[in-house]
Amino acid sequence: MMETKEYRLTDICDFQGGTQPPKEEWIDEPREGFVRMLQIRDFTQGKEEHIAYVKDTKKLNKCNKNDILIGRYGASVGKILTGLAGAYNVAIIKTIPNEKLLSKRFLYYVLSGKNFQHFILNIGARAAQAGFNKNDLSLFKLHVPTSLVDQERIADVLERAQYLIKKREKSIDLIDEFLRMKFLEMFGDPVRNEKGWPQKPINKITKVGTGGTPSRKRELDYYNGLIPWAKTTEVDGSYIYDTQEKITELAIKDSNCKVYPENTVLLAMYGQGKTRGNVGILKISSATNQACAAILPSNNINQFFLFHALKNSYSHLRSLARGGNQENLNLNIVGRIQMIVPDQKLQYEFEQIGEKIDKLKSLYKNNRRVLIELSDSLSTKALRGDLEVIKRDSIESTANNESKRSSTDIAIDKKNKSLADFHKLQGAIGAPKEIENKIGKLEVELKIRGEIPFWEEYVKYRLVKGKFKEPFTFDQLWEEITSFPFETIPSYDKVSNMVFKWLAEKDAFIRQQFNASTKKMELIVNETAEA
Repeated sequence: MMETKEYRLTDICDFQGGTQPPKEEWIDEPREGFVRMLQIRDFTQGKEEHIAYVKDTKKLNKCNKNDILIGRYGASVGKILTGLAGAYNVAIIKTIPNEKLLSKRFLYYVLSGKNFQHFILNIGARAAQAGFNKNDLSLFKLHVPTSLVDQERIADVLERAQYLIKKREKSIDLIDEFLRMKFLEMFGDPVRNEKGWPQKPINKITKVGTGGTPSRKRELDYYNGLIPWAKTTEVDGSYIYDTQEKITELAIKDSNCKVYPENTVLLAMYGQGKTRGNVGILKISSATNQACAAILPSNNINQFFLFHALKNSYSHLRSLARGGNQENLNLNIVGRIQMIVPDQKLQYEFEQIGEKIDKLKSLYKNNRRVLIELSDSLSTKALRGDLEVIKRDSIESTANNESKRSSTDIAIDKKNKSLADFHKLQGAIGAPKEIENKIGKLEVELKIRGEIPFWEEYVKYRLVKGKFKEPFTFDQLWEEITSFPFETIPSYDKVSNMVFKWLAEKDAFIRQQFNASTKKMELIVNETAEA
């Protein structure tokens, strides 16, 4: 049993507020005798154009790179900041833990955890301006392992969890980037139209509408209903499956609101910051407010294609805005937007690629959600002192999410000698000499041990080029890989990423093609394809 002790946070950690020299004393370039003046945006925005310096004096409170700081006010209240050295302003408070009792790394994950974050936000919600002071922090209690070794061990696991969460988020971003690049590869820039596609204004392709805002004075009559009501804050370049607010049938009747069908593309005509020009696509029937243009589904264009064409025209859409103090788009401007109209078959092919990518993205998002839940659970247990054993394995197994097939099924497949024999008899087709030599060594290992390590080049030259003489689907490749006697079965998303990488290579050895009879996308080895 891990021994823990309960403390008030301020019993084992002191806090030091920042200092705020007059703005006229700040300079924007380093100089001898000056020190960097840290603001919250230095930690959150990662940009260097706003770096400021102030004269170094004893009055300044300063931090080192490994110090843990907390955002004190406003939208950044509770943000945990670290990694920069210098003086820091009054919007930041520095932690000074008693390191004989409290590891800095353990403290970091306590402060980043759900319990402390909820605590800070609740304190901020009670004030006129979201914020907290040192006395507020004395109300927070936590259980701390008496052993610093145990604290570091817990920090190791939670650090790994955060790493995997960020890695999964990066994977999601890469998938979005892949789809963007695929669009540009197939259709080119939708604004410049370097591929010379036919063009039409949107209002000649489909209908464009907007919505309204039911009176807030009749909150009970018009709001808290069952009809989704989308606002521009929810139009953020992705699918819209739900809305923050719901309105009533009476609200529809008494206002300019209309209910638009699923697959309607929404375009933000105005809004705060970067909102104007953003697009979203409804995956539910929903009404909208008047800041959204609703571009309805039509047989004249594929809505998935239209959504991505507009998404890839963001800067151009923003440039079309007109007005005085606040530039906006309007329905006339939206209706006149020139839209490229490629062949419908090609639009459909892009949608099919998108569907496959969406499935992979959903897997990634679900995996990220599970990792966050697991990390929160471990953090909460550690804080309560309930955590007896904490292992990296519990995080790793969740992140890897290897094949859903049972170990029994995999073992049976590994005994499938006829399949193994088939691959052993195949020649290494077109492999460079060094790869062919390694494949030969793996064949010997396969013969002796009955299994070999998973290797991408082996899959490429043995399974793909050796097996698939005709067009094949991704599912067929997945089945081939998972039934082959590899030591470990790779995850579905690992194989998907491998195929995406192959397709994106300059001299790709495989390509995609649309099968009109099956209505499916297929893969084909380029050297076996017809010219």
